[in-house]
Amino acid sequence: MRISRIKVLPNFSLLLLLSVVGSAEVARSQTRPTTFPGPATREGNRAMDDYDRAINRMKNDAKAVNERRRNLFPQINEDFQRIQVIHNEIVRMLKPDKGLEYGRLADLTDDMKKRTARLRDNLALPELEKTGAQRAHSETIDDTHMKKTIVDLHDLIVSFVANPIFKNLGVVDTKEIEAARQNLDSIIDVSDEIKKEAKILGKTARK
Repeated sequence: MRISRIKVLPNFSLLLLLSVVGSAEVARSQTRPTTFPGPATREGNRAMDDYDRAINRMKNDAKAVNERRRNLFPQINEDFQRIQVIHNEIVRMLKPDKGLEYGRLADLTDDMKKRTARLRDNLALPELEKTGAQRAHSETIDDTHMKKTIVDLHDLIVSFVANPIFKNLGVVDTKEIEAARQNLDSIIDVSDEIKKEAKILGKTARK
């Protein structure tokens, strides 16, 4: 499998998230059918009024979230680009003429985890339902396992950066937004796994 670096996306690409997420949440809610709590017209009208107020609140909440993202854009963009730069440096360690530098790898993945967590918080992407599924961890910690985990991290970052919500302002797709959130959650977990294993292998190599 050929692993290559990714081109760091320019600033404007991340601006797309500042408007699509809130719109998607409101759009998803507006498609839900209205049910009236009883046969009486008065009750039906009251339910419709409650529904309209709920939609307006969601619109206002989405507007507030988007405004917060815009204010945080310099930090969001910094983390978004830094994640890609870290990715490219880690991928270079997989070249045949290169070896894994455990200390550097631990530092890079620690930074990756922190940047990704802050990016996730600042973007305020909707949380996913807990599935109970967890990533399986290998009992064997060696270079072979480490390189495979780095490839997993590479795939996650490429998937995140290539998400259509970064490329087309017209894309308001709940599935794509959920995929972005899932990628961020997984990048945090895998980065932490690599960091911990790199520290273990680093200690073993010094003995």
